[in-house]
Amino acid sequence: MKVQYMLYKTTNKAGEKPIRVSISMRGERYITTVGYSIKEEKWDKAKQQVKQGVTNAAGADWRTINSRLTDITTHFTDYDLRTTEKPTIDDLKAEFEKAVNRNKAKVASAASGQSEEQIEAAAQAAEEKEPETEEKVAPAVVYVEKFIKEESSIKEWSMETYKMVRSFKHHLEKFNKKVGLDFFDRKGLDKFLVYLRAKAKMEESSVEKQYKNLTWFLRWAIRNGHTQVRDAEYYEPVFKKVKKPVIFLTKEELDKLYNLQIPKTGTVVKLTTYEGKEYEKTVLDAGGMERARDLFCFCAFTSLRYSDVVEVRRVDIQDGVLNITTQKTHDRLPIVLHKNALAILEKYKDQNFSAGKALPYITNQQMNRCLKDLCEICGFNKPYTITCYRNGNRYDEVYPKYELIGTHAGRKTFICFALSNGIAPDVVMKFTGHCDYKSMKPYIDITEDAKRDAIKKMEEIWDTE
Repeated sequence: MKVQYMLYKTTNKAGEKPIRVSISMRGERYITTVGYSIKEEKWDKAKQQVKQGVTNAAGADWRTINSRLTDITTHFTDYDLRTTEKPTIDDLKAEFEKAVNRNKAKVASAASGQSEEQIEAAAQAAEEKEPETEEKVAPAVVYVEKFIKEESSIKEWSMETYKMVRSFKHHLEKFNKKVGLDFFDRKGLDKFLVYLRAKAKMEESSVEKQYKNLTWFLRWAIRNGHTQVRDAEYYEPVFKKVKKPVIFLTKEELDKLYNLQIPKTGTVVKLTTYEGKEYEKTVLDAGGMERARDLFCFCAFTSLRYSDVVEVRRVDIQDGVLNITTQKTHDRLPIVLHKNALAILEKYKDQNFSAGKALPYITNQQMNRCLKDLCEICGFNKPYTITCYRNGNRYDEVYPKYELIGTHAGRKTFICFALSNGIAPDVVMKFTGHCDYKSMKPYIDITEDAKRDAIKKMEEIWDTE
């Protein structure tokens, strides 16, 4: 059993640092504040106590503060002798609360001039009471806002990064908005993973993303001295992930979408499922579908992300070349515009958009919704089996292609089309802004499969002749 005292690295308004205690017993460790703060120059680091003759800003003198430290140590020494089982974190916390309650009652009784018997009786009675510590460590969610403010300023976050971190904060609050940063040792990290899998019911790839967000946040907290628990720096849990198919449109599908005469709002369209069953669909937003189609096709003809397409300004286009700095990677890309991309720009040339934008704006959510409707009307219903793991269980779910089409499929369509038509990966990377082959590998693998299929078909034709 080991009890150690140290000063917290953050300073309060009075220029003092909270005194913290680390209690280790049979492989478990509990870290918390003892309820007092002191200036660093008044703290004896070697003796792990307040220096003689000093007083803190709240008026507590060195005897009062050191008596609490002594009582905590004494209590856990006795607890270690009278128990033979390995304690849990909750056990250590409960014993700490007893020690603090006992010390408070003892100090109060001594100050009122009571006898030693009365002091001991008051201390004994107070052991089971709820603690009322003078200072509390802020919950982890409180530090998230500081993390956002500092990291976003230094690294110039995109809007998507803001949304991602806000989503992480939401899950942290749902998990437990009261836990402090010191909660996240290996067991605390595991408990967060259990929440994501069992309660939030996330699939494994999403669990991994949220876990990475947590460790990113905790590493920031460690660097800035907000916690001394460093398990997030080395603990690497295992995630069951299955490689998902890259969803993109073929040349024929892109041509069909680009040239589609979108039915008017309210039109009932007759469609067929991939199983051959007929059904009807009512067009709900023809205007939104038209804008979504044009923005998606512009992505497919330029390799740009949706976040970049909606930021294209007319002044960025000179002599058929679009010069743009991407939102995500801040790359400066010159893009020679395809004739269909120029036709889309021409369509909107007489419309006045905010900030000199060249194309209409719709939200990402509306864009995705309208795209699925468009691709459903186009009949892009080839079935795809998506395998994922949720809470340790495997699920194989079949979706028609149109349900899997999103804004990013436009960029994927450009990449796959370029690679499958023999354009070298390094040339494609100059269009897309990819910085390494690792991020291009999923697309290269697809085009290699397409080439093998083409050769197989050619061989079959030759064999029949």
